Amino acid sequence: MEELPDLPLLWNRPKSVAYPNTWHKFQSKSKDGKSFAIKIVDLTPERFEESIELMMKYYFPEEPLSVSSKLLEDELSMQIYQYVISKMLENSVSILAVLDEDVPKPEIVGLQILSIASKGDPSLPEVPGEAIQKMSKIYEDIRINTDPFEILGTDKYVHDWGLLVIPQYRGLDIGYNILLSLEKLAKAFDIKGSMIMFTRIQSQILAQRAGFKLYNEIIYDEYKDDQGQVIFPVQGTKSLKFMGIKYE
Repeated sequence: MEELPDLPLLWNRPKSVAYPNTWHKFQSKSKDGKSFAIKIVDLTPERFEESIELMMKYYFPEEPLSVSSKLLEDELSMQIYQYVISKMLENSVSILAVLDEDVPKPEIVGLQILSIASKGDPSLPEVPGEAIQKMSKIYEDIRINTDPFEILGTDKYVHDWGLLVIPQYRGLDIGYNILLSLEKLAKAFDIKGSMIMFTRIQSQILAQRAGFKLYNEIIYDEYKDDQGQVIFPVQGTKSLKFMGIKYE
């Protein structure tokens, strides 16, 4: 793979906000009555590699656009996607859900790769890779007539590159609490809202519960190429939803 640019973002984490920081704590119970104490914390460099591995193991094999575009089978696209995620992690805004236990590296039960989008950020360069080109195109298309900066009335917002709950910990409201914690994170950084593309019905339901509103959507079965073929034959989810929330 040819060398890619640094993908610099205009936003830098202010030094006035503690790093690492704990953003949220909550208690949950499984269906069999087992109790869990969980906290949402900053994702720090010593866990970057582990987090990317978890995304590879659990996120991409389930995420609808990745599955239907055969992203995991497209080695070049996968390398580029991992590169972009690694660069976003360097912005020190992504978060982990971990078991709230007094150990150096508590077990990861969920995570969200985040960035802060700012007006004037450089566009991601055009890159090779059939799968990633398809995914980039639908992301561009859903933004048509949907300007997050205008919707939120701001020059920056919280953006997402993937939300994951580890399978054995699903059903504990971890994804919901991760999304709730974005408000505390955004307010600490003086950011007025979040705009996120939710590709799965499960995350769309969680987002609605967390107060996100729908601003645009693309129906998968209606999104076709020039030959009339559905580009993303997704099962179990009707549409890609661009959802946002303003923090008062």
